[in-house]
Formats: sequence, structure tokens, C-alpha cells
Amino acid sequence: MIQGLLDAPNETFFPVLCRLAYSLGIFRFSILIAVVLIALAVLVHFAIAFYLNESFDTRHMLRSLAFGLIMTPWAVYFVSTIVEQLEESRRRLSRLVSKLNEMRERDLELNHQLRQNIEKLNVEIKERLAAEESREQAMADLEHEVYQREVTQIALSERTALLRSFIDASPDLFYYRSADGVFSGCNKAVEKLTGKTERELVGLTPWEVYKKEIAQQIVETDQVVFEKNQELIYEQWLEYPDGRKAFFELRKVPFFDKQGKHLGLVGFGRDITERKHHEESLEKASRDKTTFISTISHELRTPLNGIVGLSRMLLDTSLSKEQRQHMQTINVSAITLAISSMTLSIWINSTAVS
Repeated sequence: MIQGLLDAPNETFFPVLCRLAYSLGIFRFSILIAVVLIALAVLVHFAIAFYLNESFDTRHMLRSLAFGLIMTPWAVYFVSTIVEQLEESRRRLSRLVSKLNEMRERDLELNHQLRQNIEKLNVEIKERLAAEESREQAMADLEHEVYQREVTQIALSERTALLRSFIDASPDLFYYRSADGVFSGCNKAVEKLTGKTERELVGLTPWEVYKKEIAQQIVETDQVVFEKNQELIYEQWLEYPDGRKAFFELRKVPFFDKQGKHLGLVGFGRDITERKHHEESLEKASRDKTTFISTISHELRTPLNGIVGLSRMLLDTSLSKEQRQHMQTINVSAITLAISSMTLSIWINSTAVS
């Protein structure tokens, strides 16, 4: 083992000596040092004696032994001190190497975590870039949709305003009430009839708008529409705020949502007062005509009956041929006129009844 330590390549003497002392222990190493020093002293004395042509005797051997015994403690102390320092250095170096290994392992772990974090960060960056692109696309789509909705809303508003202007410009009544029987909207004609604006009418019932007898008929016809779910047309007198009355032809139609739920009714009304007055005038003229014709027919039948009777009596008397012809003409004409008068009277009576 000693020869192997001494022959170790690329190593100086002190490291080899320290390794030897560490491997043998202090006691055996001290004996080895003593033996080596004594042998070295003997060799030196033998060389000196040989060089001086002196004999190598017991005295020289004792000197060598004394030198070895004296130098051994110092050599052992020196080597032990060096060994302890080297051992302490080795331990410090081992601890340092251990710490370096730990630091290296930590660095490797940190590098691994760093690589994982970088990979995660790269994935997150890609996801964020994709999300940003998706967000930008969604924002573009949303802006386009908002633009389209604004265009549609503008067009719808224009159409609604146009339709509203048509409805308000109409002289006919137009209104709609909910299923609860309250006003939900109307046109200008209804505002003029009731003396209230559309905003004031919304939420009111017919009882709160019209007089009792008018409201009663309106509510009853509304109920018919709600119960039968079909159109209803009728005529009714309505009164303006200034007291003027007008005769209206009213039409009420139920309306529903897309699911078929009953929402209320839509009402239309047309002022037919002039037509009503015209019809009444025609009826009065017809009645007057009938009365006049009946009177004339009655006034004609009495003398005609007399003419017919008298002509028949004269025909029974002795008359000349010419007189008989004239009398027959009078009789036939009177009978014809009487029949025509009776026919006209019957036709007038049947017309009046119908």
C-alpha cells in the first residue's frame, strides 16, 4: 500500500504523506516515521563514516537511534498538524463541494423549472395572441353588427315615423287597447275626439274617457270581441269635447303575439255623419213620396170609381153608336187608370214595408 501511494503519478510528497498518515492512523504512522528517521540517520552516519574512513560502530548506531527518537515527535507533530489542516481543508472542501453540488442541483432544478415556465409562458403568449386575434375579430364582428343594427334601427325608425305620420294624417279613428281594456295608443283623430293626448290616454279605460252611456256600449262591444276572438263592426254616436256629436262606423279586431297569446284589440272608426244625414234625408224623401203618392192614389180612386159606375150606367141606356163608342172609351180609360192607381199604391206600400 505504501509503495502504491509513493508511486501515485502526478502527486507531490506531502499529499502522499498525508494520505498515508490518514490511512495508517497516528500511532502506526509515528512508528513508521520513527523507523524511517532512524534508518535515514543510520544511513547518513554510515555514509559519513564511510566518507571519513571511520568504522561504523555501536556509538554511531546509538546516535542514529537517538536522532530518530528525538526527531520522530517533531516529525509526527508536523505531519499530524499538516494532516489535520489538510483534513479540515478536505472537510471544508467536501462541504463546499456538497454545497456546490446542491447549488448545481438547485440550478438544474431552477433551469428545468425555468424551461417549463418559459414553455408555459410561450404557450400562454400564443394563447394570448390567439385570444387577442379572436377578440379583435369579435370586436370587428360586433362593430359590424352594431353598425348593421344601427342601420336597421334607423330604417325601422324611419318606417315607423312614416307609418305613424300616415296614421296621424288619417281622419279615421285608430287606437288599440290591451287585454285589460286600457288604452295603449292612438292617433291624432282619437286625441281630437277625446280631447286628450296619447300620453294622457295611455292607461285609461273607456269609463275614464267617455260618458257613461257611450262607455257602456264600447265596453260591451270590447267584451264581445274578446270572447269571440273575431272582428266586430257596428255603428255608434260619439261626442267631441265641444259637444258636437258624430256618427261613426266602428270596427274592432283582436290581435295576438307570435305564440297566439291574446294581447288586446285594434279599433278603427270612420265618421259617417254626413252619410247618416244623407240616408235620413233619403228616407224622409222616400216617406214623403210614399205619402204623396198614397194620397194622390186615394184621391184618384174615389172619382174614378164614380166615373166607372156612371159610364156603366150610361152604357145600359139607349145611345147612338158614336155616343156608345165615346162612353166605352171613358169606361175603359177610367178602369185602366183605377187599376194603375191600385197597382202603384200596392207597390208603394210593399216598398215602405221592406
